[in-house]
Amino acid sequence: MCETVPGYGKDSVMIAISLIERQSIPGVAALVDRDWSKPWDSMSRLAVRTDYYDIDATIFFTGDVSGRMVAAFCDRQKVKDFLGAHEFTSPADAAAKLALPLGVLRKLSHDNGWGLRVAGTPIKDIAHESGGAVDVSRLFDVCLKRSGKARVGQQDRLEITDSIEAVISSLAKPSEFCCGHDLNSALAYLMQAHWGARISKDMLERAMRGGFSCIELASTQFRSDIHSVLGVPEEGLFNCDIPRRLHSGVPPARESVESVDAREVS
Repeated sequence: MCETVPGYGKDSVMIAISLIERQSIPGVAALVDRDWSKPWDSMSRLAVRTDYYDIDATIFFTGDVSGRMVAAFCDRQKVKDFLGAHEFTSPADAAAKLALPLGVLRKLSHDNGWGLRVAGTPIKDIAHESGGAVDVSRLFDVCLKRSGKARVGQQDRLEITDSIEAVISSLAKPSEFCCGHDLNSALAYLMQAHWGARISKDMLERAMRGGFSCIELASTQFRSDIHSVLGVPEEGLFNCDIPRRLHSGVPPARESVESVDAREVS
């Protein structure tokens, strides 16, 4: 079985896994965020990237864990009415719509050296009152105000907001620009402000990780990649069949109920 250990930052993880590779320590691999904020020219052969921007974005876009969180904490009628009014297909779709402009601004700021602080931007300060979209001009203003050493100013607002809109309209895969923290922040905002839930962003983020199922894990690319770099069989690492094997004598609940019903009928 696999034991996960937090690495406390991409730099630390990459240095540690490089040392492990050089010392030929067996049975260890690294999972690192795919984000482009700290690119590495070369990676250890034992390092595997997340499917999306980071591990939280991978959890968010894999399967329907976000839908289960919304179903557990929110007023279902409010969710249904909101999604219908804004023509969203799912709660994840609605949250991604809010998170995307932050991801695009983060990328543009990184590439152009603008020095804008995007991380931690409160969604409630930049979302339209209806909750269906982000006010891009307000997003720029808030990030500029939060940035201690920005190399742009109010005179650049129109050019930057136009650039954000242009990138968003041209993206083939918007999900690749979304940071997991922004996604969870956006979803928590929608759940609190529009869907009748009482849950913080930090609580939601922990719940999302805890709610990530074995089936969803099995569908990720990073799971296959880790098996590949370690050279271990599929059943030797992330093994979700152990509870079933330990309780092999206990029949599944559905079969138990059906057998009881059959006996009562007879």
